[in-house]
Amino acid sequence: MQQIKLFSFPAIALFTVEVPQQLYIVEYGNNVTMECRFPVNGSLNLGLLTVVWEQKRQNYIGRAALLHSELKLGRAILQITSVKITDAGSYLCLIDYQGVDYKYITLEVKAPYKKINTQVMRKPGEDKFVFMCQSEGFPLAEVFWQNEKNFNLSGSVNTTYTMTVDGLYNVTSILTFKPNMSENCSCVFWNKELNGETSAHISTLALMSTPYSGQKSLILFIIPTCVMVAVLPSALIIFQKRKSFKNGQSKKGTFCFR
Repeated sequence: MQQIKLFSFPAIALFTVEVPQQLYIVEYGNNVTMECRFPVNGSLNLGLLTVVWEQKRQNYIGRAALLHSELKLGRAILQITSVKITDAGSYLCLIDYQGVDYKYITLEVKAPYKKINTQVMRKPGEDKFVFMCQSEGFPLAEVFWQNEKNFNLSGSVNTTYTMTVDGLYNVTSILTFKPNMSENCSCVFWNKELNGETSAHISTLALMSTPYSGQKSLILFIIPTCVMVAVLPSALIIFQKRKSFKNGQSKKGTFCFR
């Protein structure tokens, strides 16, 4: 009967790179640190170590740094400051240290539409209001308008956008409507991908009072003017009488009898 001998071999530890987090989400303008880990087997020989962080576009140059103090712990940490939209993407972390391995890490950058600039005006030559809302963010947001009861307004809306040099969307939305509609409304910037919204409230009360203020100012100007016109003739008459009286007194003082 044939015997089968079993041989045992010593386990060989493979060099592997690990990532504690595969996806990083950071807000535009903030800092981010991305990490991959590798075995150092008790001590680190920097002369044998090669660390590569790479992203295709490499827009982070000048704002990225490798934290050397963490390498002795087997942590290759890439820090990017003042994150831009163009920094988003897939990053390769490759470690060559008594073996070679790599992992990919994804960076997503979000930019909420935090600040909304508003403007209210009257449309020249027409009895209509023009509301304007403008903001910057990323990704591209949808803009809709609501009245005080949260009903969508059906006025004429024109929403446009441009791209900034930093990769943000500059979104401008203009609502034109007649004054008989709600005097107060809101523009809502809805960021679908971030599942978030930002709104700004606008009121026509200031413009509604403009004609009244103008009439009031006109009335305030007309009233003293009318009073002046009415008083002026009387004042001239009194002035003439006083002048005649003074002249009469002057003549009596210088007249002499002979």
